[in-house]
Amino acid sequence: MAASSASHANETARRYASALFDLAEEKGALETVATDLKDVLAMAKGSKDLTLLLESPAFGREEKAKALVALADKAGLGKLVSNFLATMASNGRSDEILDAAGHFDELYARHRGVKRAIARTAEEMTAEQRQKLEAVLAKAVGSDIELETEVVADLIGGIQLRVGSTLIDASVASKLDRMNTAMKGA
Repeated sequence: MAASSASHANETARRYASALFDLAEEKGALETVATDLKDVLAMAKGSKDLTLLLESPAFGREEKAKALVALADKAGLGKLVSNFLATMASNGRSDEILDAAGHFDELYARHRGVKRAIARTAEEMTAEQRQKLEAVLAKAVGSDIELETEVVADLIGGIQLRVGSTLIDASVASKLDRMNTAMKGA
């Protein structure tokens, strides 16, 4: 039941994102909306209060809608995103706003012909390392790349790279796990 509920929520978020994408494209505001939604995601990541507002049933739909419109105004977000946040909250979908923002971002990247990649390393990459990795990836996938980086100390060294659904794990932690498994089998 929980998996069915999660997939329904995911589909609902996709529908909202698709509708917003179509409207933003029609209005010539794709870049602005994409930037505003990234700001919403960043605000939610940095604010337990905003996450609580979005997810908690303790706040009513209209209360959430008003709070989100006020937040959008204070943050200088455009009218399309402000209305989008209010509509989702009024329709009882505030807990899916962040998923919808993520889906919009995917649609926008696809629209621009950009592929997304995530590189996880044990230490922060230098600008030069990042540029080299972006160039290699762009050549390998045949399109522009937007590279997101994450520092995960547990990797010890090396890199985990995800492009789309493909994961390449060349981390030291992964190599140690494989060696440990091989030694147990010997």
